[in-house]
Amino acid sequence: MAEVIIMPKLGFNMDEGELVEWKKKEGESVKAGEVLFEINTDKTTMPVEATADATVLKLLISEGDTVDVFTPIAVLGNPGEDPNQALAAFGGEISQPATAEDQPVELPTDLGVAEVKPIDFGSVSATTPTASVDIKDLKLTPKAKKLIAERGLDLNAIAQLKGTGFEGGITAADINSANICAEKTEQMHNEQAPSNVKASPLAAKMADDMGVDMTRVTGTGVGGKVMSEDVQRVAAHISDVPNKKIAKVTPYKGIRKVIGEKLAASMFTAPHIFFTESVDTTNLTAFRKQLNENTDVKIAVSDLLTMAACKALKKYPELNASLIDGEIVQYESINVGTAVAADSGLIVPVVKNVQNKSLTDVAIESKDLVSRAKAGKLDLDDYSDGTFSISNLGPFGIENFTAIINAPESAILAVSAIKKTAVVVADEEGNDSIAIKPIMKIQLSADHRLIDGLLAAQFTVYMKQLLENPMQILM
Repeated sequence: MAEVIIMPKLGFNMDEGELVEWKKKEGESVKAGEVLFEINTDKTTMPVEATADATVLKLLISEGDTVDVFTPIAVLGNPGEDPNQALAAFGGEISQPATAEDQPVELPTDLGVAEVKPIDFGSVSATTPTASVDIKDLKLTPKAKKLIAERGLDLNAIAQLKGTGFEGGITAADINSANICAEKTEQMHNEQAPSNVKASPLAAKMADDMGVDMTRVTGTGVGGKVMSEDVQRVAAHISDVPNKKIAKVTPYKGIRKVIGEKLAASMFTAPHIFFTESVDTTNLTAFRKQLNENTDVKIAVSDLLTMAACKALKKYPELNASLIDGEIVQYESINVGTAVAADSGLIVPVVKNVQNKSLTDVAIESKDLVSRAKAGKLDLDDYSDGTFSISNLGPFGIENFTAIINAPESAILAVSAIKKTAVVVADEEGNDSIAIKPIMKIQLSADHRLIDGLLAAQFTVYMKQLLENPMQILM
């Protein structure tokens, strides 16, 4: 029996996914366990495998399309099966079908009502209606809707098509097969766009009419193509700030939006308290150098930070906790996440159960996680279930900063760059003098709802002690 494949939900905060690449085409067979497609989630690019041997009967969205989770995106089955029957059955089993390539959607009301006139459909046989048609009543797939807007197609002709999509929806294939196009219009409008900018004809015309520089517009279409809504977005900003010259306008969506919403929720839900200490890294640097001279696995500062945090959380387990549904949940597992700046945005891969691992184990696992994070190849489990986070901006030269708690965790440690600093030191007789020391600032951000100030202060001081006496980290 044919099976409807949906956009999977691969994370708690994932509301939509972008189809990056189909690994199979319509008509091709796929085996169980073989990658069927790749998607961009809110965090990373992930492959999705077929669960059974089958043939690809129908692909409902194109590469580059973004749809809501649980949206039908493909139909698999045996050769000869009708994919539309499977889609109809799928739609009948849910109360609110998710938006899909072959699910009807409404055109914007500003397209108005088209008066239907006789037209030659070429290979399409249709009866010309005598009454006007309300465009809002047309069943159009998202791709068909985009095609109409991009090409400026005749709505009278569209209204007379018999759709082959889900529940009779008119698809882009229906429009193309009916030879409804606007090639001359497309050529004319494309001439209005700069040669190095890919844009839909309607977008090019709108940009020309509104005085929008197409080279300043970030396209959200397939392959970065500039769409009409992209031009409208930039035009709106120009009218709002007439005295400011805009260089670029980028949609606030995807991982950037997820990060922003999550951090905003954390900052304005959890009352943050902050504690800062200055760490003399003389011994830490020497200790790391000695370790790396005697092992094949290179130890990074971040690995020592992870191990130190683990030991501090063992001493102060109240920080290894979350506030969930009105209850303080304290964890036995110590799962330490380290923030990594990837091309797609900030991501926090997590080393699980650090309390049961050696420094070498942590170093090997961390290196693998960071490498895959930067390549966008993390699995969901790789960045889930953290109980404490570290944000280390030392490699970027930042002298001091404040980190926002990675909810639902109760605390995060911000680690800054090592800077040579003049400090007051006392000798054995208590005499003070000025010395130049390599100083690193650490700052703990804690959720004051479940972490008292004294406890947070004790944790921060203990972290300083461990980092200044790194042998204690491994004891």
